[in-house]
Amino acid sequence: MQSVDEMLPSMDELSILLQERRWEDIEKLFTSLIELYHLQQTQLEALLDTVSEAICMIDEENRVVAWNHRAESLYGIARDEILRQPINRYFSNLRIREVMEKRQIVNEEYHAPCPDTHVLINARPISRDGQILGAISAERNITELVQLNRQLTQKNQEMQTLKQTLTEIHTRKDPFFSIHGRGEAIRNAVNLARRVATTSVPVLLRGESGTGKELFARAIHEGSQVSGPYVAINCGAIPGNLFESELFGYEPGAFTGAGRKGRIGLLEKANGGTILLDEVGDMPREMQVKLLRTLQEKTLYRVGGNAPLTVDFRVIAATNRNLEEMIRCGNFREDLYYRLNVVTIALPPLRERLDDIPELFHRGLQYFCALHNKNIVRTDSTLMTALLRYQWPGNIREFLNVLERLVILSETEILGTRDLPQQFVTPGGNDGTSVTNYPLPDATAELERDLIVKVLAEVAGNRAMAAQRLGVPRSTLYYKMAKLGINCRKTDGLSKS
Repeated sequence: MQSVDEMLPSMDELSILLQERRWEDIEKLFTSLIELYHLQQTQLEALLDTVSEAICMIDEENRVVAWNHRAESLYGIARDEILRQPINRYFSNLRIREVMEKRQIVNEEYHAPCPDTHVLINARPISRDGQILGAISAERNITELVQLNRQLTQKNQEMQTLKQTLTEIHTRKDPFFSIHGRGEAIRNAVNLARRVATTSVPVLLRGESGTGKELFARAIHEGSQVSGPYVAINCGAIPGNLFESELFGYEPGAFTGAGRKGRIGLLEKANGGTILLDEVGDMPREMQVKLLRTLQEKTLYRVGGNAPLTVDFRVIAATNRNLEEMIRCGNFREDLYYRLNVVTIALPPLRERLDDIPELFHRGLQYFCALHNKNIVRTDSTLMTALLRYQWPGNIREFLNVLERLVILSETEILGTRDLPQQFVTPGGNDGTSVTNYPLPDATAELERDLIVKVLAEVAGNRAMAAQRLGVPRSTLYYKMAKLGINCRKTDGLSKS
C-alpha cells in the first residue's frame, strides 16, 4: 500500500496537470488521497484502542487530537468531549505539556496526573524538521498496585504494632522480660535490680562493654513506675567543652554562639524520671563537682543563670572502668563515687555465662531470621562448639553481631561455621585454637567437663542441685561424671581425673 508521500505528485507533475487542465486526473488523485487519509485514520484509531496504555496526543496549541478508550476509562472523560479541547481545561498537573515545551523524552516515570490516580508515563515531543508539532504520552495505570502496596504497608505496620503491643504487655508485667539467661550470676543481677527498682536510691552498674548495662538501666526505670522520662547520657561521647551546657543547659546569650532562647539541659529534662550516666568514668573532673552538688541539693544552675532550678530524678550510673583505681590516681572524685555507689550491680561478661549461650543463640536466631526473612531450620553442631569456645571480648553485643552476620550470609537452611569472622577460625584469635582443626568429640567432651565442674563448684558439690541447674536427670549427671572422670564430694573439693 502506497503512503501519502508516495502518492503526492511533485510540483512539476502537478503544474503539468493544471496546465493541461486534466481535471479528471486531478480529481482521481485527490480522491485517492482522501481515501488513504481515512484508511490511516482508521488504522491509527485501531492501534490506539488496541494498546493497554492510555494514549493522549496534543498539538502545538495544547489541544487534544488523540484520546483512546483506555484514557476514557482511566480518567472518565469521553473522547468526543475532550477532542479538539485545550487539555489544561481538564488537568492542572500535566507532564505532556512539559515534555513538549522542554523537548524532553520520558520513559517509565511515575506520575500522579490527578488525585487518586497513579501512572507510569512514557512521553515524547512530536517534531518535523526541527519544529515541535505537539506531544504524545502513553500512561500505564498502576493505581491498583499503589493502593495494594499501601494496604500491605498498612497491614505490615499493624502487625508490627501488634508485636510491639504484645512485647509492651510482657514488659509492663515484667520490666526485666527482655533480659535473658539462667546462670547464677545474671539471675543474681536481675534479682538485685528488681529489689532496688521500686526505690529511689542511686544504682551503679558495673561490667565490661556490651554486657547489657543500658538494658538493665531501662528495666530499672520501667520497674520504678515513675511518670517522668528516661534520659540516657553517654559521658564519653560529649566533648569536654560542651559537657556543662549539655548537662545543665544555658540561658540566652550565656556564651558566644548560644541560642537566643537558651536551652534546657539533659538533667533538667530528666526531672521526675530517671537519668543514666553511661560511661560515668569518662566525665571531666570539673563537671564531677557540679554534678555532685546537684545530686546533694537537688538544684541546678544553667550556664549563665543565677536562679536555682529544682530537680528530682533517679540516678543510675554505668561504667566499665575501675573507679577505685581512678580515685587513687585522682581522676575521679571519691565523694561522687560514694554518692553514686549506693547499690552496685555487677554484670558478668559473656565468657562467664557459657551456659546461657544456647538460649541467647536460639532467641537471637528467631529474631534475625524474622528480621531478614531467612528460613534457618538446623544448626551445625560445630557452630555451637565454636561459639562456646570463643571468649567474647565484646560480650553480648559482639555475640548478636556475629549471629546476625551468620544469618545474613547463610545461603542454605543450615547454619554453619563457614561465615564466622576470621578470629574464630585462625590461630591468634582468642584462644589460639582453630575451630576447624579441633576434633568435635574432644571439644564436646571438654566443654561438658568444664561446665559440670563449674556448676558443681557453684552448688558446693550438691549433685541434685547440679542436675536441676544443668537440666538433666540425676542419673545422666552421674553417668557423665563417671565417663568424664569427675570426682566430687559434697564440699568445694572437685577434681578431674
